[in-house]
Amino acid sequence: MKTTLEFLEAVRAKLGGASDYAIAKELDISRSAVSKYRNGLGGFDDETAVKVARVLDIDPAAVVTAAHAERTKNPELRRIWASLADRFAVNFEALLNSMGQRRSPALA
Repeated sequence: MKTTLEFLEAVRAKLGGASDYAIAKELDISRSAVSKYRNGLGGFDDETAVKVARVLDIDPAAVVTAAHAERTKNPELRRIWASLADRFAVNFEALLNSMGQRRSPALA
């Protein structure tokens, strides 16, 4: 399952190495929200997840389901959301490959 930080880094790469300020502007969120995501203090809400998917040109379900899995506290629900997120992750992996951002399989 992909994390908020991984999606955020993909947005940065897609925008040519954009600053957090530029990412915030592109996603129409605050700079502090980007900082919160980067520091693991929160995850995307559904609206931001859809905006991220649009920037990355991937299925919004990939980001929305991963965001739900990341933020839910219930372990059973987390497994369900993570399973759904993994089903949509294929197009995210293709994006990373096309941008030369693919991590080694050992780190995935």
